[in-house]
Amino acid sequence: MATDKFSNKPKVSITMSIEYTNNDKTMGIQKFENGDVYTGAFLNGKKHGRGLLETRSNRSYDGGWENDVPHGFGINTFPNGKIYSGQYKEGRPYGNGQWTYSDGKTYSGTWVKGEFINEHNKKDTLDFRIMTFLINILVIGFMLSVIGFWILNFLKII
Repeated sequence: MATDKFSNKPKVSITMSIEYTNNDKTMGIQKFENGDVYTGAFLNGKKHGRGLLETRSNRSYDGGWENDVPHGFGINTFPNGKIYSGQYKEGRPYGNGQWTYSDGKTYSGTWVKGEFINEHNKKDTLDFRIMTFLINILVIGFMLSVIGFWILNFLKII
């Protein structure tokens, strides 16, 4: 099933209309049946260039668009007060960015394989990897000693 790259939810057919504000149909306002409104640049009837999408749920994205999805630098504001500003590629956060929380705390980092990595969670990840490595060494060591004991017992060496 296809998903909407802006919200990562299943794509739903939404009736919309575009009211162009210039003769070459590159700027306008797109209104959706669900109450969402996009104001900005278009190319061939799709969001393309700089624009602002404001949703009925008080979420907004202000930034670059390409082929109807966020692309380039943008600022995504959420109803709970969180703000993400950074690069987008094909509708998803990409590269460097910054989260700002409603209490004013900020976290800068980089998106790697769909995960936001920063100094705070990088340390947690390293600690987890070290602990996992140590546990694996203990488990493998125990298994090798059991197998060694079984082989020595089978050969009647002990």
